Amino acid sequence: MVAAMAGFAIEDAVIKQLSYSMPVSQVLMLIGCGGVFTFGVTSLVTRVRLVSPEIMRPWFVIRTVSELASAIFFVIAIVYASLSVSSAILQATPLAVSLAAAVFLKQHVSVKQWILIAIGFIGVLCVIQPGLDGFKPAALFAIVGVMFLALRDAITRSISISIPAVAVSFWAFFALLMAGVVTIPFFADFTPVRMEHLGLLLVSTLAGTGAYFCVVMATRGGDVAVVAPFRYTRLLFALGLAVVFFDEDVNAMMILGSSLIIGSGIVMIGSSGSRRKQIN
Repeated sequence: MVAAMAGFAIEDAVIKQLSYSMPVSQVLMLIGCGGVFTFGVTSLVTRVRLVSPEIMRPWFVIRTVSELASAIFFVIAIVYASLSVSSAILQATPLAVSLAAAVFLKQHVSVKQWILIAIGFIGVLCVIQPGLDGFKPAALFAIVGVMFLALRDAITRSISISIPAVAVSFWAFFALLMAGVVTIPFFADFTPVRMEHLGLLLVSTLAGTGAYFCVVMATRGGDVAVVAPFRYTRLLFALGLAVVFFDEDVNAMMILGSSLIIGSGIVMIGSSGSRRKQIN
């Protein structure tokens, strides 16, 4: 999980760097193509089927569409707001999953969990800083992205583990490719791909494909209560990259908000794990 989070943070940083010289739609398409090619070749070598009855079911299709939407909104936030703020907001995904389960799936949520959700979203407000000098409206796109990620993760829990990790990863990058296609009308014209772009795309492909495969294997192979908290290491990697390579400012309000988000999320995951053990 830690390796996956490092890979995702590197991929996000490459996306932001590429966006300085090409439109978001082109970035999404190029990175999506890299992942599709990598996992397509992997499926041929390992003889894993990419199309199966499980993948054609409505829930998997909705999951793929959610992946597409989350990619669009989160990448817009990275490019037009900041890598650090977007990554901090992303950490609220587990809380959003619990909220979605309560609202849409009618699952029971205790008073303690509601308090944790509220604390987490207060943390989001601290990160966004509405009404203050540090507020960037584009950061709101990250919140929409989190909503779609929560839907994706909620559906992932019900997906059969019989679907190979290679197939899940392939369709995730296919969604990224399609996200680029559907956003073409909203951004500038494509620019020529230069040699320095190819180097960055290679780094992104290696980091992104490796990260996605690792997170699928970590989620399936480990105890969720143990593995899930390590998702928050993504913020540490992202903050380091944001400060070193993009000279982004990380102020006290943002650190406070990030701490509230991560703290409430870890307690939420821990309490959920304890409850499952009691049931078992």
